[in-house]
Amino acid sequence: MLQEHQLRVVEEKEQLKDRLDKLIAFLQKGKPTFIDDKNWSLLEEQCDAMNWYYSTLLNRIELF
Repeated sequence: MLQEHQLRVVEEKEQLKDRLDKLIAFLQKGKPTFIDDKNWSLLEEQCDAMNWYYSTLLNRIELF
């Protein structure tokens, strides 16, 4: 059985995965006209960071 702090990490991972999936789906549609190139680039950077963070959470959970 997981401890309370471990359950919070699992919940955080699940929330992050949901947000990451939505961001990936948005990015895959292509850049809309209402977003400039700099902000689009930042969204791609955000996606990369979220992927890294998601992987880190998965690795932590494996250690449980």
